[in-house]
Amino acid sequence: MGRMKIKVPGEWKFSTEIQIRITDLNYGNHLANQNFLAFAQEGRMRFFQEFGFSELNFGSTSLIQADAAIIFKGEGFYKDRIRIHLQAERTGNSSFNLFYELSNADSQKTLALIRTAMVCYNYELKKVVAIPEEVLQSGLFS
Repeated sequence: MGRMKIKVPGEWKFSTEIQIRITDLNYGNHLANQNFLAFAQEGRMRFFQEFGFSELNFGSTSLIQADAAIIFKGEGFYKDRIRIHLQAERTGNSSFNLFYELSNADSQKTLALIRTAMVCYNYELKKVVAIPEEVLQSGLFS
């Protein structure tokens, strides 16, 4: 079976940095696999905040994560500053992908490529809904 591929965008719309804490490490003394997704979520929240949104207040709706894919490319260590680049790509009437590149802010070495599929979801009605017009007009999507 071939390895998974993530085709990242040529440009990034947003970047932020997070420093690795001691509690982010695993027994191998490097950034634990599950924390790559935690860093992606923190980056995603900061990205949405730039446009006045959050996962629970995404225009007139909320978001749910449908899936995630990670390609690990390097290690992160205690106190490393991790730069997270993000870009959104609309994939349908109610869904979009977020692409992330996590890299060491000093060496610029890529640590991981991540893609998450996000779906607009009304928790009260328990159903998928369209991406709100407010979001579409916000500039979040290229």
